[in-house]
Amino acid sequence: MRKNEAIWIEKSQRWQIKVQKDGVRRAFYSFTPSKRGKIEAEKKADKWLATNSKDENIRVGKLWADFLNEVKTTVSHTAYVDHESRGRNWILPPLEHKQMARTTPQDWQDCINAAYKAGRSKKTLKNIRGSIMTFCRYVKKRRVPFEWPDDLEIPKNAPEGKKTSLQPEQLKTLFSEDTYIKRGEVLPCFFIYAYRLLAATGLRRGELCALNRKRDLKKGRLSTSHSINRFGEETEGKTKNSTRDFLLWGIAQEIIDDQLRMLKERGIVSPWLFPDEDGQRLNPTKLYDQWCIYRRQHGITQSLHELRHTFTSLTQNDVPLEMLKGILGHGADIDTTGVYGHQLEGEDQRTAQLVDQSLRRYIPYK
Repeated sequence: MRKNEAIWIEKSQRWQIKVQKDGVRRAFYSFTPSKRGKIEAEKKADKWLATNSKDENIRVGKLWADFLNEVKTTVSHTAYVDHESRGRNWILPPLEHKQMARTTPQDWQDCINAAYKAGRSKKTLKNIRGSIMTFCRYVKKRRVPFEWPDDLEIPKNAPEGKKTSLQPEQLKTLFSEDTYIKRGEVLPCFFIYAYRLLAATGLRRGELCALNRKRDLKKGRLSTSHSINRFGEETEGKTKNSTRDFLLWGIAQEIIDDQLRMLKERGIVSPWLFPDEDGQRLNPTKLYDQWCIYRRQHGITQSLHELRHTFTSLTQNDVPLEMLKGILGHGADIDTTGVYGHQLEGEDQRTAQLVDQSLRRYIPYK
């Protein structure tokens, strides 16, 4: 614990405080002449005294490796892979061998700027910034001295990935064509009802793959509390708003009924509502790959995630925003389970009616 205080050095017009830790002496200064300058100098000294001596000269590369090890053991494998990739491509090349204590906010901004100059999208730049800030929080917990990178900016004219929705003719195709061609043979599309439900509910594909018949489908209601990532891991969803429960509207219930009928006809017994052909849990990557085959053969250009955008486009003019947020699992400013739970049965019935009316205007089903 520090016992001395900063003193004003008239000759150099600055506050100065000298402290010692583990046999090492350091001096800290502030050129602010008021009492605030005294406090600034003492804060610098206290911050140094609180740091771990063995980490004082540690380099970014070593800290990043330690950070990834912690991520690997405490977070999902997906998060680990994403942080590792951003570090390998954008953070480590310029900073790996630099002492963390000598990094500046501009060093971190330069990582983002390099990705921008390489033509990466605004979303990618935001993800890089997110990895930087997560790493810096880890470093702060280690009590390694460094300058916190405030206000990292995303270039305003960074390209944004354009999302599109299925147009009326494409919707007609999706809800009427249930076959595809494989090796010259016309075969039924096993995942057709999965694609249709994504377009009719706005579910994320990982959420759809995690749907358990007993847990998530009860008395005409659908609950989403889990998700499957591309590595086949079950997680608790993308955000805290991902957990939601809503009354199924007509089209959605009809699609699920058709899915259950199809599974019964094929003799597939599975706990999953949308399993793989062998009844095992479906991996969202396979669902995406099969969608690419189907859409190419039927003249659909949109990605699987854009089926979620399609649902939003079809309903946004008829369904109040707060209702739509709850269905999609968007927005930190509302209590999804509070608004869409069982205690407001009249409200969620109205929501289901509005959604169904909107969808039937565009979707030719039944």
